[in-house]
Amino acid sequence: MQTLFTPKLNHVKITSKFWSHYQQLVTKEVLPYQWSVMNDEASVNISEDPQNNGVNKNSHAIANLKIAAGRQKGHHYGFPFQDTDVYKWLEAAAYSFSYQPDQALKTITDALVDLIADAQEDSGYLSTLFQIDEPKRKFKRLQQSHELYTMGHYIEAGVAYYKATNSVKALTIAVKMADCICQNFGPDSNQIHGYDGHPEIELALVKLYEVTDDQRYLNMAHYFLNERGVDPDFFDKQNEADGLDRDLIPNMRDMPRTYYLADKPIKDQPTAEGHAVRVVYLCTGMASVARLTHDQDLLDACHRFWNDIVKRRMYITGNIGSTTTGESFTYDYDLPNDTMYGETCASVGMSFFAKQMLQIEAKGEYGDVLEKELFNGGLSGMSLDGKHFFYV
Repeated sequence: MQTLFTPKLNHVKITSKFWSHYQQLVTKEVLPYQWSVMNDEASVNISEDPQNNGVNKNSHAIANLKIAAGRQKGHHYGFPFQDTDVYKWLEAAAYSFSYQPDQALKTITDALVDLIADAQEDSGYLSTLFQIDEPKRKFKRLQQSHELYTMGHYIEAGVAYYKATNSVKALTIAVKMADCICQNFGPDSNQIHGYDGHPEIELALVKLYEVTDDQRYLNMAHYFLNERGVDPDFFDKQNEADGLDRDLIPNMRDMPRTYYLADKPIKDQPTAEGHAVRVVYLCTGMASVARLTHDQDLLDACHRFWNDIVKRRMYITGNIGSTTTGESFTYDYDLPNDTMYGETCASVGMSFFAKQMLQIEAKGEYGDVLEKELFNGGLSGMSLDGKHFFYV
């Protein structure tokens, strides 16, 4: 298996006026605006959002971390994965330092890392909903909890911030998280034989392995990929033990197993089925692990999923996930124009998958899809002012 080298961000200079404009937009507008949103300082009216139950509150993401850290009192607000907004923002800030160092921004991000460290439990666990309001339900409802998904997003941010600033504290938080996961999940009798309802942790653990060279993290990612779907009843068993009427996200319990890519082992899945973002995040982790372990079965699965998506289930713009029902793939060549969903996150995830496949094999189609996603499905998710965003 061929593996191609990826240059570091600070070794690359963007000279294109088109992309340079967006780089400057991120540093001048996007990052400051999103920071104000996460701190509930921006004027954002979301009272008409049907998922917000008529409550006119803002993000509360930073407040959740402060409550978990003991810096203020209160209850968790938002989705179980609310923390990820903070972590993706931190990751974006880290990347921005590669082309525009900013000491004022770094002062903010360093303080944010301190806050995250304070919020993290000694065990390495960090998911504010469960720390604040549901401490007895940790890892008990993985179909809906997004705990590993959330921690995976921090691990990505911690690795990026360490690479950008040499922050040992940021990396240590990620290492403690991964150690917590390795302790709680695995094949042993005293461990959970399962995985998160939303793939993400797999690709994050690979990134952590690549910066620490700790084989446990690569092995853990490999385990999650191989374990997924082995017991199709895993989520049902957890939900029943936790209480069927205690859903963390309404209606998630009723989604089919294919939605979570959990109806059969990945290596036995012939086509890309289920929630589009989950599919491409899983494929990204799968390609990353295959690249490093030379697992031919995983690589074969990557090729099957790639060919199914690109040749039969992708719009000409690169959008994927054709139905609003479950934000999912449907069937081959079902690509309606008037009801297309095409979530922005799915296009971004597809670009991740394409990049990993390109690292394995220098084929033009991987680069072509990566470019298509950047210029279309990904870029269209943000307005020209950097302060408005389009979900689908």
